[in-house]
Amino acid sequence: MISRGRISLQAAGRCAVLYMVLVAYSAIYEHFYEYQLTPIVQDMFTAYDASRSGIYTAILFLTPLAILPIGTRLRSAGQFIAGSLAVLLFIPIPIVFVPMPSVQEYWEIYGLLWMGYLALCTLSSLDVNIEVRRLADARYKGLLTLTFVIVGLGMIWVLATDRVNLVGLNGAHEARTEITVSGLKGYLLPSYVTSLGGLLLAAAAVYRRTYLIPLAMFGFLVCYATMEERTAAIMPFWLAYFYFAHKYIFRDSVTRYLLCIMAPFLLLVAVAAIIGTSDTKSVFYDLFTLAAYRVFSVPAIGFNLYDNFFHFNPHTYWSHISLVSQFVGTPYKQPLAQVMEETYHMSSYNVSFLETDGVAAAGMLAIPWICAVFGMMLMAINSCTRGLSLGLLALLMAGSSIALMDVGMGPGLLTNGLALLALLLLFAPRRPPWAVKPGRSLTV
Repeated sequence: MISRGRISLQAAGRCAVLYMVLVAYSAIYEHFYEYQLTPIVQDMFTAYDASRSGIYTAILFLTPLAILPIGTRLRSAGQFIAGSLAVLLFIPIPIVFVPMPSVQEYWEIYGLLWMGYLALCTLSSLDVNIEVRRLADARYKGLLTLTFVIVGLGMIWVLATDRVNLVGLNGAHEARTEITVSGLKGYLLPSYVTSLGGLLLAAAAVYRRTYLIPLAMFGFLVCYATMEERTAAIMPFWLAYFYFAHKYIFRDSVTRYLLCIMAPFLLLVAVAAIIGTSDTKSVFYDLFTLAAYRVFSVPAIGFNLYDNFFHFNPHTYWSHISLVSQFVGTPYKQPLAQVMEETYHMSSYNVSFLETDGVAAAGMLAIPWICAVFGMMLMAINSCTRGLSLGLLALLMAGSSIALMDVGMGPGLLTNGLALLALLLLFAPRRPPWAVKPGRSLTV
């Protein structure tokens, strides 16, 4: 009885610490948004309303409550994705959305968001036991070899038939207007950046084949040179960050994992508070706008954009999904990101499932439902990866944890290769080094 009491007290303590960290991050993000971002980014969708300070204060404490069901111990692949989205989307969106609607409408929409967050975070750590015959180690090694031979041949095909151009990160967005990648190659390259590149590095670690690491890096270089996508250039560093952060810092702690996701943002905000952001030509200003603005703000501000646009224009009713479009007519002839760019003349807003599959598809009322669907998608991924070691899951989910903040569910699963990755991992051996140590469990 005493032992159980101690365990319950420890769990309650971990939960309290997680809640306090989320509240502190919410407060820091609000400060950043009011004093550091809105003074340098001035448009109709990036604003702070000081007259609604009571709302800002209330959501600082309310939003973390919806995220707590994610748990305090990392046990599944879905927790990596849900945790990252909590930092990049779930906390920022309610803060940046405060000035947009009336107070009454805000609380109605916030309630829908809160219920959606709660459902998604609850499902993110669950799984079901899929009875399937796992491949022996030799056979699985052969499957991975065949997979990456096909990927390698695809890379050669891309280099032989498409425009190749290495540009700096600052010029990557402008250079994207000249890319020629399309068709199957438009699936191959994003899949490699988000999912298969991490799998190749995981295989290098599992089988101790260090020569695979330069091959993996070359793959990212090919993707960046042909897609001019900043993510392809940054992803190797993000994967390394995830690998070493898991090994030395967060291990199986959700709180420390979230702190690792927050760390780049917190560091930039702290430095900006000391030296300021008045020098628009400095290297720090470029880094601040690229990371703190592009990664930690634009995906959230996109929610304001989509709310405004679909308040006056027809919804898509999921016609952006190829299968659905066979039965439902689409009101837009172009991708939504391009529609937004031509309408507001700001930027091409690639946004998450909340906007693409929720707000754009059927309005705000669809948010709790689409969050539950996304949570069930995470549950399916958890089921496919059940029994794999936590260290491998950290490396394998690193790409999706950052990529899913600005793509819908369909592109996340297909274009970004998450469905293929989950399928490959379903048949992976459940013995060391792929599996966890005996006596430990990965799932709830």
